[in-house]
Amino acid sequence: MGTGRRQQILIVGCGRVGIELALGIAEHGHLVTVVDNNTKAFERLGRDFSGRTVQGEALDRDVLLRAGIDSADGFAAVTTSDSANIIVARIARDIFHVPHVVARVYNPRRTAIYEKFGLQTVASSSWGAQRIEQLILHPGLQSLYAVGHGEVQTYEISIPEHWVGRKLGDLVPAGQALPSALVRGGRALLPTLDTPLQLHDVVQLSATPEGAAALRQRLELIGG
Repeated sequence: MGTGRRQQILIVGCGRVGIELALGIAEHGHLVTVVDNNTKAFERLGRDFSGRTVQGEALDRDVLLRAGIDSADGFAAVTTSDSANIIVARIARDIFHVPHVVARVYNPRRTAIYEKFGLQTVASSSWGAQRIEQLILHPGLQSLYAVGHGEVQTYEISIPEHWVGRKLGDLVPAGQALPSALVRGGRALLPTLDTPLQLHDVVQLSATPEGAAALRQRLELIGG
């Protein structure tokens, strides 16, 4: 992902996080479908929401098919039920083979269950929607953790072939992101903006939301 292609994203759960996630992804021009068993919940999406809504139980195969799960590029399970999120996320990943599946965890004690099934998760927090959006739309730019309410996040990037030979400064938007470490061949070093990038380098940096957006744009331009 991250190629600029218009993607089809399916979101199960139209609560606070589901709404924020749906509106955020739709603003990027992607096709968003929201599933919830409560039709009144869709009203909170607002009149300007450009996506689709499907009423019904997400555990119902027919409901998921009506929502377009068989052609979805990304899937987010963000209901208020951890059990439902686990089940529907596994359905999306294991039965319909959706490329990028993320589930929200409300009870931290259940995180081990998600990990047992190999599911990508986001814990309940004020920056949850931003984190899920990043995982679905930009899996190559991994957010490690957030500071405060997500005003600054630390990201990790594994350098692919088309970045080799470019300087780190070509990737980092000035004033909006700061590189903190680079791992090369299993050894960590403190990079500078003049550090040339090599294949399989892993770069960690901190960035504001604006900086992360600028970084994604630069990565797509480099990749193109």
